[in-house]
Amino acid sequence: MKVPKGCPICGGKLAVKTVRCLSCGAEITANFSSTPFDSLSQEQLDFLIEFLKTWGNFSQLARRLGVSYPTVRSKYAKILEDMGIVSEGEEGLSAGEVLDMLERGEIDVSEAERLLRGKTTK
Repeated sequence: MKVPKGCPICGGKLAVKTVRCLSCGAEITANFSSTPFDSLSQEQLDFLIEFLKTWGNFSQLARRLGVSYPTVRSKYAKILEDMGIVSEGEEGLSAGEVLDMLERGEIDVSEAERLLRGKTTK
């Protein structure tokens, strides 16, 4: 079982204080630090594992997961946001980056159109 994200009573941040060896039962009590990964769901952790298996290649990851490139980018952006690495809406592609991806064949014209819709050049 994963440590809950927050207190079920008040929603506050939880701290892990005790860990126990499943083999001998020894217990260690301390104020253990958490990592940004602790805030992620199992689905998000699984996505990151697949991301690492594809060496961070969004196009390959999209094919592997059977989803579109924008879906992969959206999931990745949400993970960064949930980990506190970027704020909502901070992460994004410039028009030049989208056109470069299109030229390399990483996305098709319809995906490029969706990514560019409403964007101004950076």
